[in-house]
Amino acid sequence: MKTFLPAFFAIVLVSFSSCKKKNKGSDPAPATQEETLAFELPEIQVSKYNMAQDSTYALKVNITSKIPEKGVKVTLNVVTETGNIPLNQDAVADVKTSPFIITLKHLKPLKTYTVTVTLASLGNTANVTTPQVFYLTNKSAE
Repeated sequence: MKTFLPAFFAIVLVSFSSCKKKNKGSDPAPATQEETLAFELPEIQVSKYNMAQDSTYALKVNITSKIPEKGVKVTLNVVTETGNIPLNQDAVADVKTSPFIITLKHLKPLKTYTVTVTLASLGNTANVTTPQVFYLTNKSAE
């Protein structure tokens, strides 16, 4: 038994030392902090009624914060003001520059739509803007 104890302690000591972290100076760099994402719709009165003169509308978006390195995902939701019926829109490509244009399509004459725009960082899922909502009425008579 006396010869077994030193061998047992040697094995335990070797086990603990091999479990230690081996690459001491290679800790991953801390994630770079992104600036809080923000944007504006310079030609729109947010939370108010705006007019389109046709079945399409070019919506200008300015990102007012520093654009994240991996870019920005744009979420667009367009529904009728009464009934909340979705109006399908083309997907907006990921953005790395500002300003950019979103083209709203298929706006029916004399209908009002609730439009919601949200931006999210592609590199940090927690960096999401507060949605901006406005109303858009197609004033054309076809």
